[in-house]
Amino acid sequence: MENWEILLDKKETYIIGVSGGPDSMALLDMCKKQGYSLVVAHMNYQKRDSALRDEEIVRKYCEENGIPCVIRKQNKTCQGNFQAFAREERYRFYKELLDEYKAQRVLLAHHLDDHLETYLMQKQRKSQGEWHGIKEKTEIFGCPILRPLLSFTKAQLEMYCKKQGVEFGIDESNLTDDYTRNKIRHEQIEHMTMEEKLDLAQKIQEENERLLQENKKARHFLSQWDFDVSSLLELDENLRYRCLFLWIKDKTKTSLSAKQLSKIQQLLYKKDSWEIPVKDKILYQEYGKLDFDDGSDISYAYEYNSLKYGKTPYFEISKTGRGVEALTLSEKDFPITIRNVKEADRITLRFGTKKVHRWFIDRKIPRKQRKVWPVVVNAANNIVLVPGIGCDIAHFSNNPNIFVLK
Repeated sequence: MENWEILLDKKETYIIGVSGGPDSMALLDMCKKQGYSLVVAHMNYQKRDSALRDEEIVRKYCEENGIPCVIRKQNKTCQGNFQAFAREERYRFYKELLDEYKAQRVLLAHHLDDHLETYLMQKQRKSQGEWHGIKEKTEIFGCPILRPLLSFTKAQLEMYCKKQGVEFGIDESNLTDDYTRNKIRHEQIEHMTMEEKLDLAQKIQEENERLLQENKKARHFLSQWDFDVSSLLELDENLRYRCLFLWIKDKTKTSLSAKQLSKIQQLLYKKDSWEIPVKDKILYQEYGKLDFDDGSDISYAYEYNSLKYGKTPYFEISKTGRGVEALTLSEKDFPITIRNVKEADRITLRFGTKKVHRWFIDRKIPRKQRKVWPVVVNAANNIVLVPGIGCDIAHFSNNPNIFVLK
């Protein structure tokens, strides 16, 4: 608690997540005795037999000490991973309270054992991340988080509660090995001496210092990177891994495993185009560039009953331009429609019919540009211009009256 004056400000209000267990009850009691302004947030998922007991423990403490307490009973049905679902709902709850009470941060009771467990779990899963273990200060789902108890062990916090007469409940699900974290706790952490825990904590700190330097180098590279694969391959393997990890996480909010990153790294050496799904996006390589596609289909169509010049988000209608953007229209062509290209689109040229998508491939047009590439369709439903290819044979002249610029 010696650094709490640096971490916390008595002029501010803090949301404190309290489950009713010894860790969060110890944090609550410490903060109360130090005189901090608090609003307690308790989420009851109604999944355990002891859930109501824990809710009453929190409610009783707050009532006896005059601390505002907001209790939310979770009634939503979870279809998938309950732990992920519960975490997201919990932080959504915290964010609402931060806004309502104009609070500074959310205080959470993660401790040294949690920190070590997280690190060992990351190593077991070969997880890639920006940090080993648990950060003292961070942001999750838009919530600024502070964890003041990372220097305390779980046993120390439980002993604190007993000595101070602070009531707490034990979550029976923590006593099983149903979750990876519990298994690591029971098989490794609980058998470590205090010296071994401190040694491991020191090792994590040193690894995090190295990781910060690697992240700094990677961020510098990414700030100047133009998605060129060859420049990525010029990096040493460790830096390339770090760049890929950070770039993909920034784009998808997903942390890939070492195995997934290794697969992508192997694909980088392929000269052919490729694509793989990453969360709800598609990572692809084409024409020596690496990029993401969100998988969405962009569709637009602008109809004109007469000649009009101007700009849209996708194209410009101009009085001047290049020959491959030129078009000569007559009254019978109207109304014209300028829309994005479709898969089967073709245009009749002097040397025959050309499939637009074949031209994209020949000219190595990136897929993002293909999605929004304009074509001009006349009243007879014929494609009369594809900017870049040119107009069809029936609409060519030496005096075009419109240019459609991509």
